[in-house]
Amino acid sequence: MSRNRRLLASSYSLLNRLNLRRVEECATLIRWLEAAPGERILDVGCGDGSNAAAIARVGASVVGIDVNSERLALATARKGSSLVVFRRMDAADLEFEDESFDKVVSFCAIEHFPSDERVLAELHRVLRPGGVLALSADSLSNPEITDSERAAHRTRYAAYTLYTPEVVGDKLGRAGFELERTRYILTTPLALRLVRLSWRLDDLPPRLLPAKILGYVLLRVVGKPISDLAERVARRPDTGLTLLVRAHKRSGLLKGPGRGGREA
Repeated sequence: MSRNRRLLASSYSLLNRLNLRRVEECATLIRWLEAAPGERILDVGCGDGSNAAAIARVGASVVGIDVNSERLALATARKGSSLVVFRRMDAADLEFEDESFDKVVSFCAIEHFPSDERVLAELHRVLRPGGVLALSADSLSNPEITDSERAAHRTRYAAYTLYTPEVVGDKLGRAGFELERTRYILTTPLALRLVRLSWRLDDLPPRLLPAKILGYVLLRVVGKPISDLAERVARRPDTGLTLLVRAHKRSGLLKGPGRGGREA
């Protein structure tokens, strides 16, 4: 990897850890996953591997996959556990045997696949019966978000689909999953204002990377606690920037519409 590519990959890793959009998302999904010692877990779209490493701390074996070679190289270089393995692989064409994983987790990756239902079918194939799938996805269902902002988001982050509980429930049902629970995060107008600032930071050119990092630090240190307080006081359960999902693979062969409860 060239020096510039290493720098970009390292910067991505730093910004990902500082990103106020990711803090609650990652912590909640890891909790919902309920990883246990000895389980084999697949992390789809593992990026720099930080979440895979966190999951492995309980004694689970984690295989992280991604298509970004630079981020995988960074994840491999920083790997601190023999329980974690990283591989370059397309989630729409998994190179694993049927029913070879106990659980699957994916942090805001599903929206970046042109054929999300093909990916869900592959995840269903490699999961053991009853196996858990925990994922997050962009939603942008906040009523204050404009259509032009959603269109810009799709372009900026290569997001093919924006999800609601109804959309994800139907897709999971067709793939053979049973939807258990969903939860929106970043639901308040204040959270949206802060996220809009982070979008502007993401649009800065590479030469302004120091300014971008400083902006992320301020949003994380100052903005996130204020946003958390607003969520505790005025959280809206039916709309949000990101949707969190937990489902499980049905034991039988019957596939149909997914069902599940939305958390208040």
